[in-house]
Amino acid sequence: MTGRILSAITVLLISASLAFSQEKKEKKPQPEWLKGNKPSVELTYGVSQVRLNTSPVSLSNTGMFELKLGFTKQYDSKSFGKDIVKYSNNFLFLSNASVDFTGEPADSLSVDNSLWRFGFGNKEGYGIKAGGNFIITPYNAGSFAWSEFRYDNNPGIADTLYGTLNDFNDAFRFGSTWEAGINFQIVKGFSITPMYEISHVYPRRLFVKQAMSSLIEFSGLVLIDAFAKKILKNAPVAGVLMNFVLKNAYEFGFYQLRKDQMNWPFTSTAPLRYNTFKVGMNFVF
Repeated sequence: MTGRILSAITVLLISASLAFSQEKKEKKPQPEWLKGNKPSVELTYGVSQVRLNTSPVSLSNTGMFELKLGFTKQYDSKSFGKDIVKYSNNFLFLSNASVDFTGEPADSLSVDNSLWRFGFGNKEGYGIKAGGNFIITPYNAGSFAWSEFRYDNNPGIADTLYGTLNDFNDAFRFGSTWEAGINFQIVKGFSITPMYEISHVYPRRLFVKQAMSSLIEFSGLVLIDAFAKKILKNAPVAGVLMNFVLKNAYEFGFYQLRKDQMNWPFTSTAPLRYNTFKVGMNFVF
């Protein structure tokens, strides 16, 4: 996933640079691999379950608002049949999570908390044309983020219990995110997207272990991608579903293994973990 996400942010920045640098009178031709990218805006809201496995302190659920700005490309996939489209979206994002956004009453047994984060990522998948402009696109996404987490002391909880939580408090920390969703294009340029996200915030960055863990993760995705494309060639609709199921099942399992060791399979500490169900509106211009 590391290579895919790094290439995604490269495409995003190059696309933006080309878009703003073109003169009105004389437009420079874009490279073939950049053609078809359209600006997109996504607004989402969700509710997050916040957990830190090494902390005895219970953290309150938070509501999360998120804005994604990026470039989206969706085109007919000639290799897999006339009813299959290839979808990709490279984006930058900004998120804010807080207990104030949930609409739930305060819990006296848990700790109120908030989060600001920003980063970049990529989502990919294959869509099925269902008539007219209606397209159903299951996808998987990955991103890197820098997060600032804060919590409020609960007078009913002893100060000595906040030890591991203090490793994250009031400082920007690096992390990674996996997301699975289904993009329902209602009309051309507008989609509704239910999604599920797991986000990890790391108390510290151990470059070598993190790089090796990411390499193992990415290698598995490459193998699954090759396998899914074989299915797509023989049974396009089934291939779309299998691509979605296999990749997201793999990523879900990988992130479950990381909930106690952030750089699994290497010995490391547990990350701060956000599990979020979200619904988004996506506009493509």
